[in-house]
Amino acid sequence: MPPLATPTAHTAFTGLISVVAPLYNEADTVALLVARVAEVMTAHAYDYELILVNDGSADRSWEIMRGLAAANPRVVAIDLAGNYGQTISLRAGFAQARGEVIIAMDGDLQHDPAYIPQFMSLINEGYDLVGGAKAKRPEGAVATALATAAHGIIRQLSGVQLRYFGATYKAYRRYLVQHVEMLGDAHRFLGALVARKGLRYCEFPIEIHERQFGQSNYKISKLFYVILDLFILRFFIVHGRKPFRLFGVAGLLSLLVGGALAGQFLVRSVFFKLNIFGTYPLEFIFSLFLIMAGIFLLCFGVLAEIGMYNYYSRPSRPPYVVRQTLSAANAN
Repeated sequence: MPPLATPTAHTAFTGLISVVAPLYNEADTVALLVARVAEVMTAHAYDYELILVNDGSADRSWEIMRGLAAANPRVVAIDLAGNYGQTISLRAGFAQARGEVIIAMDGDLQHDPAYIPQFMSLINEGYDLVGGAKAKRPEGAVATALATAAHGIIRQLSGVQLRYFGATYKAYRRYLVQHVEMLGDAHRFLGALVARKGLRYCEFPIEIHERQFGQSNYKISKLFYVILDLFILRFFIVHGRKPFRLFGVAGLLSLLVGGALAGQFLVRSVFFKLNIFGTYPLEFIFSLFLIMAGIFLLCFGVLAEIGMYNYYSRPSRPPYVVRQTLSAANAN
């Protein structure tokens, strides 16, 4: 695993930076978030936009976001028509972003905007993806052990040698996430999904602050869902373009083995008077099972290949609905 990167002096970045922050019931933090991002960006003379995505909040979050977007031309507020989760919220923000570099961060102030210059320093060094790796984990011993194991499994399955995949706080060059189609909890694996293409990526240590307001949505049970999602990650990384090669090989082997076993039983039954059901009933049934499984896997592989073809050839249809998008230009 490569060592954590050390950002050099904060080299000036002249392009537009898009900061994307999903929010769910963050009425107490959203104004502070906007103020802190503005303070950092102004101090370093960055040209930026801050995209706030309201993920179906039940509190006053959207009302506050409307006011912030009306008062600040750099703030764009997106109101999703429902609670879609962090992955879809990020995807909606990425679709709206115009910057050359896109920085994703949580909207609960656990991610400190003061790290943005360090992200940009490493981007200026030529990296395509820069991640923030937790300097320490506040979850507790059990959650830390499970998270460490999960990150190790992700590294093995994806081949991407990042220390920490789960944190939203990352900087991407625009082309990496402009057309990424994330579903479920794919934001946890986004670093692996985009970095696997042989691009330059690195991490540097950051401190994750405790929440100042509200309650954390983090639950230890999510770690088990993450482990289950690893199988989907492996499938998309290795077999996403050619699924028939996975199911076809397994189906062909099962068909050949089952056919050979059943064939020899039938030959011995016809020519050597073997009583199959009296001598080898379970073995013969197992050989038939292998034949059926092989046929099923081959058919499933064909369907998976057709499904992937349709997936990559169809027009993009976002899995979310935007109720309203506001900025200083169109706020009402």
